[in-house]
Amino acid sequence: MKLKNYRYYSRFVLYSILFLFPLGWFSCAHWGTSLERGKITGVEPQLEEILNDLSKNDQSIQTLKGRGTFTLKTPQLDTIYQLHQSDISFRMPDYLYVIGRKYTATVLRMTCYKDEALIELPTERQFYYQRGGEYFESSDTRVTPLDIFSETFFPEIWEKLPRSKILLKSFDPEHQKAIIEIYNDKHHKQLLRRIEVQGTPWVLVNSERYSKQGILIAKSSRENYKVTPEGIRFPETIHCEFPREYAFMSIKLNRCSINVSIDEPKIGLSQQKEKLLRSGYVPVDIENP
Repeated sequence: MKLKNYRYYSRFVLYSILFLFPLGWFSCAHWGTSLERGKITGVEPQLEEILNDLSKNDQSIQTLKGRGTFTLKTPQLDTIYQLHQSDISFRMPDYLYVIGRKYTATVLRMTCYKDEALIELPTERQFYYQRGGEYFESSDTRVTPLDIFSETFFPEIWEKLPRSKILLKSFDPEHQKAIIEIYNDKHHKQLLRRIEVQGTPWVLVNSERYSKQGILIAKSSRENYKVTPEGIRFPETIHCEFPREYAFMSIKLNRCSINVSIDEPKIGLSQQKEKLLRSGYVPVDIENP
């Protein structure tokens, strides 16, 4: 299937991933306790301490299985669309599998593995297949479904960020919140990301991602962090918006398990695509939906 139109293609990637993410990640509400916060000593926090907290927590999550609900709005929907009791499995760094349900029917299955993505629509007997990524219509950033997933839940590899490109811009001692800016350059001229964190321990509260052209690509917020018995912190609720794509999602987890065994796909997604064709599924042309 050839997707020549970047505008339709990027929206396809975005909307598909929005279907996927909310399903599993918001299952954390009942397996953790509420995060208890402390207060820092001194005038303001140390940047290294904040990044270490974020990095250590993210590195502790290797796999996740979850169930939850989400709310989705796109330009193609006249009303807000909701999926319930949907499942997700994710394994760092490049495997994602989602089953989306409406009422009791499975309406979507999505698999992302390495640079491939396959989305099946069982009730319509249609599928989308893609390899690699394309550009958002409004930016110069190449994305894949896994990129969008990572942006929502693991926006940066914190320990690999050059410290010379990071600035602690402000600190609110009353609410224990800090604003950090991450740049593409050491002269702090080209903003890559602006985040808001809250401590202690430090967790990500808000994030804004910018393209090299200075365009806001995505923004997200996280609420009600829970703590597992192993000390892993994860939000119960996430809202993610792609302003230039006129799309948003809100996710709420009611169950999840972290660091459980998740197997790789038994066959490649290109092979799975061929199996769908043989079984009567029809590929969807995003350029001419």
